[in-house]
Amino acid sequence: MSIDAENLQIEVENGTASITLDRPRALHALTIAMCHGISASLEQWWNDDAVTQILLTATPSRAFCAGGDIREALMVMQAQNAGDTSQPDYFASEYRMDMLISNYPKPIITIADGLTMGGGAGLLFNASHPVITENIDFTMPETGIGLFPDVAASLFLRRAKGLLGFYIGLTGTRIGHADMLASGMMPGFVASADLPELKTELKREAANSGDSNAIINRYLRHDAEGARLMPHLNWINDMLSHDRLEDIRDAAAASDHPLAASLYEALQKRCPLSLKLTQRLLTGAPPDSYISALLLDYALAMRMMAYSDFGEGVRAALIDKDQNPIWSHLRLEEVDETMLDDLFSLEDRPLFPLPPLILSSLQHAPS
Repeated sequence: MSIDAENLQIEVENGTASITLDRPRALHALTIAMCHGISASLEQWWNDDAVTQILLTATPSRAFCAGGDIREALMVMQAQNAGDTSQPDYFASEYRMDMLISNYPKPIITIADGLTMGGGAGLLFNASHPVITENIDFTMPETGIGLFPDVAASLFLRRAKGLLGFYIGLTGTRIGHADMLASGMMPGFVASADLPELKTELKREAANSGDSNAIINRYLRHDAEGARLMPHLNWINDMLSHDRLEDIRDAAAASDHPLAASLYEALQKRCPLSLKLTQRLLTGAPPDSYISALLLDYALAMRMMAYSDFGEGVRAALIDKDQNPIWSHLRLEEVDETMLDDLFSLEDRPLFPLPPLILSSLQHAPS
């Protein structure tokens, strides 16, 4: 059985429901329609005994998923700011999807074979069974466009050893499978050449109530070499141990370490408000669940829309492509703790409606 959905290939066969991202020319960037299609499918299969597992992949390209479609997100935000209430909420659409993935009662096996950014990381790390290949190219680039590492990055970036996740969230540094394994973010990788066989075996065993973990583990490799960041973890930990980003910036300026110049540049050029928000998000007390993390992300995203930074970041990166954004605050020193307190405040926090299946599962969860 197949289901029609925009930029998605959706099939159900012998116990396995497959969702394949199919927007290769846009590197499978997630539109609102794609988020809705994935959510609707997951809701349909939640209580369907004929579906025992979900396989989430992408049609062949150099990317698994290049994140959210930020052009569409900006267009929706601008329409909403102009009073058009008919526009769907981009962030709510994406976070509802991630909430379903992270709380799904059946195995969701996400295979990331290529570039995986932002919202693509949500599809990967929020799944019960995340799988990467040697082609993974992972980054959280949001501080460069006036946002912050979202889609529950406040939880999954903390899987990395030391302050590596914080470093990635601040700087948008791209890492491969070697750093992901060495840092503990992933237990291993599957060779890209083995994916057809892995998928075939997963689908075959699903019909016989096979153990997804055991099958994946048989294909996992642990021999990754070429880590870019992990050899410098002690330096990263030392640099990022300062309480103030201004002190981290100044320490990087005075350092002759190979990573010092790129860290300094990131703290000079990326959005100051985003950087300060990211520091609090990734070094403060972690959310107690994926639901809490995604609700926090939504509140922060909505409150960030009160500033011009996201629109300016998208303009500079994708529209005019001058790579010269003029941020609402030009220097780290201009962002004070009161601004951050307002962004994180519990008072009148923006909310989006939880998916009914999530609400139901919470109501029936053991106390």
